[in-house]
Amino acid sequence: MAKKKELIKGPWSWTKKDIKLLKKLYPKGNIKKIAERLNRPLTAVRQKAYDIGMKSDVYNYWTKEDLQLLKKLYANTLTTELAERLKRSAGSIKTKARQLGVRKSESYFKAIKSRPRKRRKKS
Repeated sequence: MAKKKELIKGPWSWTKKDIKLLKKLYPKGNIKKIAERLNRPLTAVRQKAYDIGMKSDVYNYWTKEDLQLLKKLYANTLTTELAERLKRSAGSIKTKARQLGVRKSESYFKAIKSRPRKRRKKS
């Protein structure tokens, strides 16, 4: 008769209390705070949430309309303006544009080179 395998126990094991807290907090976001509260690495929290089939309600999925607008405007619009309009970070805009194969136009680059640059404050 085959022996039943015992699960390994240790400080890294997830208790029912840990999982209950994860299920309560994860949909609301801020994984960093959840990890701190559970005293676990971010990757462990994300992996456990994935393992039990949880998704964060905070993620802003790209709609067809968002993608169409990005494709239409990206070439000649400041990334920061698009980010404000689409309620996303500039990094998110750049990443999605790269995935879609959309680039800034030559006229865009000429226009930004001709405008005055902001000066950085000297420390």
